[in-house]
Amino acid sequence: MFNNELISNNSKIDFNFFVENELLHNHFTGILAIDNETKIFFCNSFFLKILELDAKDVVGRYVCDVIDDCKLYDTIVQGSSSWGEIFKLNGKKFIISRYPIKDGKNVVGAVLKTIFPDMIIGRQVSRKLTNPSEIFRAYNDHLYTCMDIIGESERMLFVKKLARKAARSCSNLLITGESGTGKGIVAEAIHSRSVRRDRPFIKVNCAAIPDTLLESELFGYVEGAFTGARKKGKPGKFEMAIGGTIFLDEIGDMPFYMQAKLLQVIQDKKVERIGGTESIDLDVRIISATNQDIQELVREKKFREDLYYRLKVLEIKMPPLRESVEDIPLYVEGLLNRINKKIGSDAVGLTKESIEILQNYNWPGNVRQLENFLEQAVNYSDEAIIDINKLPIRPWENYDEFYGEIEKNISIKNQKDLNYTIEKTEREMIIEAINKCNGNKSKAAKLLNIHRSALYKKIKRLEIQL
Repeated sequence: MFNNELISNNSKIDFNFFVENELLHNHFTGILAIDNETKIFFCNSFFLKILELDAKDVVGRYVCDVIDDCKLYDTIVQGSSSWGEIFKLNGKKFIISRYPIKDGKNVVGAVLKTIFPDMIIGRQVSRKLTNPSEIFRAYNDHLYTCMDIIGESERMLFVKKLARKAARSCSNLLITGESGTGKGIVAEAIHSRSVRRDRPFIKVNCAAIPDTLLESELFGYVEGAFTGARKKGKPGKFEMAIGGTIFLDEIGDMPFYMQAKLLQVIQDKKVERIGGTESIDLDVRIISATNQDIQELVREKKFREDLYYRLKVLEIKMPPLRESVEDIPLYVEGLLNRINKKIGSDAVGLTKESIEILQNYNWPGNVRQLENFLEQAVNYSDEAIIDINKLPIRPWENYDEFYGEIEKNISIKNQKDLNYTIEKTEREMIIEAINKCNGNKSKAAKLLNIHRSALYKKIKRLEIQL
């Protein structure tokens, strides 16, 4: 019998039911329960075996100290149940449900329970169902979480703050920023943290789908709607995302005629398949992203202003990598871990000098370009600690690939002239900013919209005498 002091005085949980009921101590179902202070008061033998712990080592402890990210605290706060989540414990995956324990209208605890003994049995059961691919699609695909958003610079911390707030809302969200800044990762992380996380996350790249197919991809069609249409028709992406989130990437490339139809769907919260007569109710959150200046497109009459404001209820602007160079060591660490898993390498990191070189580069392709370069570096290097000075390729020396505006037949002389012009302009701007700020480098860095450490490195590299 467990001590009732483990539960707060406001809780009225029947310990005898949880502890003495033999049905809860079986070999096929894992059950764990917490009180409203998130302390564990029951953990059955199934989970104890997985944890390789005794009950005395688990009961009475805060759940976050025993199991990472089980989301039971969310169940208490939201007071609602969830089903079909993938839960990982000591390297093993389970499909689980979570539900609150209530005393009248008050939530006094929460329970986590496995639906199947393991994922193998879960998949076997799913294959026996009529349409198992639809049931498990939303849960088997890996989605990024907020933990995958790298960066501790002031601008990235602000992005994380906005992402957490956006995850608590169901309002439409527009994510803007240059190509390669991680807009898709942030979109997935917001969905993973939201109340819709157990429902589908459907991605649509508006620039990758031909104009003639975009309408049928988004809204679906009925049988016989057009030549070549599938028998029995096909659901559209919006229909597939019901209850969850649809991510419209590259929204700035959506054809103008489609923008009016999308606006109508957003306003009516209904969609009608091509060739159909029935309206389908939509409960879908829309997250869109673009690397274009939508306001400029609106001024040029290339994007509907009314649609723009429908999509941009909330907005997150992703900073380019050159404006958060202090985060580069963190990106290197995270990206190398990803690359090691991808190609089976064992790279540990970069030399200090290599990191400094990376921090002084402009990175026009942002994080995507950095990841591409690091994968090249891992493949070319035989050392666990990589020295990029020993590599046969460096991004800042390959103008053809990384600077589209420079023609392929540019001469070496012109390259030197260009470098000289850039450095001269940069030097003049820095000196002018420091003079305006009466020698205060911190204020000068803010005026130039760069980090202070980046300013010091530029002063050293350009040999500016102050």
